[in-house]
Amino acid sequence: MNILTFIIISVLYSYGFLALYITYQAKKKGEKGAFINNLANSLVLIVSISLNIIIVNFLNISNLSLIIFPFDIFIVLFIIFFIPLFFLSIFREKKKIKLKNDSWRKYYIPVLKELPFKYEIYRKITHLLVLSIIFFYFTLGFFVQNFFVYVLDSLPEFISDLFYSLYNIESDKMIFTQYLVVSLVSIALIGLLTADFVRILKPEFYPLKPVNLILRPKELRMRLGPHISMGIGCFSIIILFGLFQPIGPLIICVSMSMAIFSDVSSNLIGRKFGMKKIRNTNKTYEGLFTGIIVAFFSGYLSLVIINPIISISPLSFVVIPILGALIIGFIDYLNLEIDDNLLYNFVVTLILFFISVIFQF
Repeated sequence: MNILTFIIISVLYSYGFLALYITYQAKKKGEKGAFINNLANSLVLIVSISLNIIIVNFLNISNLSLIIFPFDIFIVLFIIFFIPLFFLSIFREKKKIKLKNDSWRKYYIPVLKELPFKYEIYRKITHLLVLSIIFFYFTLGFFVQNFFVYVLDSLPEFISDLFYSLYNIESDKMIFTQYLVVSLVSIALIGLLTADFVRILKPEFYPLKPVNLILRPKELRMRLGPHISMGIGCFSIIILFGLFQPIGPLIICVSMSMAIFSDVSSNLIGRKFGMKKIRNTNKTYEGLFTGIIVAFFSGYLSLVIINPIISISPLSFVVIPILGALIIGFIDYLNLEIDDNLLYNFVVTLILFFISVIFQF
């Protein structure tokens, strides 16, 4: 482990333990739902990083590291530039407070018990950004690698030799895209966590207050936002299961596709057309079954799209989508305090990965 990787891991660990501190604060303030959700997110983040280190450095069951040069330096450079700029924006918010500008409070007062439908649509549109991970794994990542190699080939040899890591993994494009995806998701997660910590601990200084408009009332206080659960869910499965090529990236992309499209469809259909409530929750059976059906078809189509790149057995086209859809439906029915964005990604990937390995789908 080089010094840059150590810095990245240290930052991620510190964010994980800061999330635990927020979890403790939520418990002190009696916010049970926030406590459970934050605890799950914190533990998944910390445990996934720890398992990655154990798998790579001690068990030697994967030849992939967490990150390699030059991706590690890109992440460190992002941290160096982003943190000061973000805290500069916080300083500007402080100046507004000193001028007795309390307009920020309106973003922290829930007006309605339920989020307006148009804001639910905005929330779900942001979820679709996660699909870019799949494109980087199986499409855009290949173009990025070719661009890197093309540029390096045109540079003097003493410069291109510094980037020997890219040449060493040139023959296996999936390994390159694994490192690329880890670096992109790490950058996104660090940025999102930084902002959400400020939103929770120092709400008056939070520079992105309009974002609160797409948060549900229960998410306005001590609870980590749904985008954090999505970020941690994606990051954890990528650094754990992406180590095992090619089955890992395959299951990751299929699981994320099923989770995203199922969540979007079940929520919007349930909100708009749902009539029969599930117990005493806001969820409906119409939304539940819509989510299961959409999960199956999105999983199947994902396998069809990926099949030309990675050979997939015929049985997998049936078993993986059905199992994934049933797991998502079961989680949705339970309606746990833990955010679906974390549960769907992590639980579905975990189960499908081990089933695929054991039965060699």
